[in-house]
Amino acid sequence: MEQETCNADSMQRLSSNLGLLSVELQGLLRDAEAQRWSFIPETWQFEDRVGEQDMYNVKDLITAPSTHRSGKTEADVLWECADLAVECKNYPRAVAILFLLDRYAFWQGTSPRLLKVIDDIRQASPSTPVPPQIIIRKARVLTNAGDLHGAERVLDDILNPDMETATWTYRSDSDRAIVHSVCIQIKGQVQLKLGQWYDASTLILDSIIGFRTLPKPDKKGIASSVGLLMDVFKNISYRDFQILKQQYTLQADSPLLEAYRSAEEAAHLSKYDPLFYARHRRRAGEVLIQCAQQARDSQEKQKFLQLARTNLSESLQSHESVEALRSREQLCEFICALFQSCQVLEMTGAAEKSNNLTKMCMHLYEEYCAVESSLSTSGSIKRMIHFIMEELDTLMPTSQPQETLEGDTTASATETTLSYSLSIDHIVPENSTTQTQPRENNPSQAEGATTTRNVTAEGDGKKRGTVDSGFDTTEDEDSDNTRSTVDPSAATVDDANSIEENFPNDNLQSSSTIDPSATTVDQTRTKLLQTPTDVDQLCQGIEKHHIQPSTVDPAKTTLGSTIDPSATTVDVANEKVGLDEEVGHVGKGENGSSHVGDSRHEESISDEEQKKWDDMFADLSPVTRVHKAFLHKYDPFNDKWESEHTLVYLGDPLPLDEGKKGKQRDAFFVQYISQEEAMGRYVGKRYKKDKPYEQYRQDVCCQMTARKYVTVFNHKLRRQQDFGQIQYLPAVTLQVNHSQPDVSFTVNVEPYIDGDFVKLTNNLKYKHPVLDSGLATAFTHFTYEASGEKLMIVDIQGWTTVDGRGVTYFTDPQIHSEEIKKYGRGNLGDRGVQAFWREQHPRCNKVCMLLKLRRPVEAP
Repeated sequence: MEQETCNADSMQRLSSNLGLLSVELQGLLRDAEAQRWSFIPETWQFEDRVGEQDMYNVKDLITAPSTHRSGKTEADVLWECADLAVECKNYPRAVAILFLLDRYAFWQGTSPRLLKVIDDIRQASPSTPVPPQIIIRKARVLTNAGDLHGAERVLDDILNPDMETATWTYRSDSDRAIVHSVCIQIKGQVQLKLGQWYDASTLILDSIIGFRTLPKPDKKGIASSVGLLMDVFKNISYRDFQILKQQYTLQADSPLLEAYRSAEEAAHLSKYDPLFYARHRRRAGEVLIQCAQQARDSQEKQKFLQLARTNLSESLQSHESVEALRSREQLCEFICALFQSCQVLEMTGAAEKSNNLTKMCMHLYEEYCAVESSLSTSGSIKRMIHFIMEELDTLMPTSQPQETLEGDTTASATETTLSYSLSIDHIVPENSTTQTQPRENNPSQAEGATTTRNVTAEGDGKKRGTVDSGFDTTEDEDSDNTRSTVDPSAATVDDANSIEENFPNDNLQSSSTIDPSATTVDQTRTKLLQTPTDVDQLCQGIEKHHIQPSTVDPAKTTLGSTIDPSATTVDVANEKVGLDEEVGHVGKGENGSSHVGDSRHEESISDEEQKKWDDMFADLSPVTRVHKAFLHKYDPFNDKWESEHTLVYLGDPLPLDEGKKGKQRDAFFVQYISQEEAMGRYVGKRYKKDKPYEQYRQDVCCQMTARKYVTVFNHKLRRQQDFGQIQYLPAVTLQVNHSQPDVSFTVNVEPYIDGDFVKLTNNLKYKHPVLDSGLATAFTHFTYEASGEKLMIVDIQGWTTVDGRGVTYFTDPQIHSEEIKKYGRGNLGDRGVQAFWREQHPRCNKVCMLLKLRRPVEAP
């Protein structure tokens, strides 16, 4: 009786609270309960012409003050309603309310709370339908938290649901197509996080095709994907870009200019969403800074810098006020735009302005990073942002430029206007005018799709857990079918006679190297890449791009489970190796200085202005965890380092049990401006004993070299359903300029992966007795053959899946080489190679056999 009274009271309160919501939110709630959509649409998302009354977002309704509850927002009322609905066991209504709150919760950093309630509801009432938007939100949260395995599983379950347990009913094929396109987009984002630029680009481009070919194109989805493409084109190799240009008829002549096009287009499409508009304007400015660094003459540099200043200023001004910065994402975008503005000021000679603004960025970034789960709106943050907003016109004076870039022009950027010609058509694959949409109960329809990726089941009726990776997976190796697909092994291994793939450093103007006589992508690929198909023919191309001899002593694991003592990496006793003197200068890329030295005109600020800044800094707490740093990235395909300025936040040590801590390196959380995933988590690794910068550099070289080989290895196994993929995490080096005088140090950084860390092999005898499914030792075998027996990648360790399928993430490899002596003390040369054949791999396994790998004659 008491329980019934409680429920009746809760139901009455729930009904009363729902009546307090705005008319618009009540209407959205009714639609959500009726399952009208899988994603809550914005009013402008599918419309070409938007009236003034529709220029808002759902989260604007949710963040609005409640008209009936003083001091409360509509979000507060909705959370109360959700709790009451759960208490009343009205689960469909609770899910509908949480559906409305989902984007707001992610925006605020409180998605874990919302997803916990959803999990409780699904456990209590498995038959209650949960919208795909919320399920996909879990994948986004897992991706940001480093659980890439979990994210992939969530996406695979959506793409290929169990029809017996599925509870959500799609109202239309278009509804289903949107969900599939978003899943593909996030899979591309995972590849982006891993630094797999080619795989990321094909997934993201295909998601755009999915969004574009809806009866009403999804502008929000397109904008998100195009924005991700900017990061891809900033980093992709020149050769891979040429393949994509041919396959998707891209218009620009260089990756950087296509990156600029992408950022401009994304900004245009998201002009009704302040967060995304600010982000894409900032990214356009970021690309233009890179263009300025690579431009050929001072006039060209100034043109790029003026455009960068305009875009960054628009990004900052789009936030309007501190009150408009209502989420962690918005504050992050604001800080990043400020820091990039510092770079523009420095490059144009305004050093004093740049120094002041950099100090302010350091204060803001420390407060931002100190709280991970929600937005910190302390008084000091508000004061700093108010101050910057007031000083913005003085800091970044801009006049509307008369010249800018056309997306398909070269770096001369002459006589154009800032308005961008919207043209989604430029990302449609050649000879493709439609995208086959997924339909229920008709998996074979995908056979007729003209794009290079299927977003539903394959034509043979088998369900796929992941989207095709961009390779042709339907023909045999010896097929002469000329279907338009691209072979990424050609993008990672060069033949001795292949074209030069480096992006021109001395001039942005880059003409296409596509052979006009090549009428299909396959023919172009053959003429452009000239890539051999047999493993033994790969050695020449791989050898061409060998890294310089290493002095690395890669550490054992710093993350995860206790390691078997026999599994530890073996050092060469008393080995003395000199450091390689070819290391480049800090802060410089391969093209020389990272600033425009010949076109700067020194600007100074008045004593009165400087006093304003000094007074502001006097009221702030000292910065202790944020430091200036140089970020160094290694490109293994071109054997080239690129460097840029950044700010780094040094977080707390990873919470590891004593037995799981590394013996050689400390591991701690790190965040840095310009990290690939702004909301992602990263881990830093620093040697306990002081090591020179060159050792950190060679650690990165070894890991990135392993990534090069693993791309070819995965390609060879692309048709085998019984095996998952393996990936090496991307790694970068940060040289930290500590705030204390004369204190600096180096740290290597990679994405944080959640889960149990295991060591599958070491560099001599150890092999895990259970967990190696054959992939680890087969990969080592493969690297020896693919390199022409010049090197062998060993010490395989990382995060494995329970069933051996899916994606396994590796880190910290060691390399044996008799010919290349400087791979560190863990390089045991021929002794290590022979130990592998004798102790770890005495017999070839089924993976070796599938790849038709040969054992050396002298192998045991």
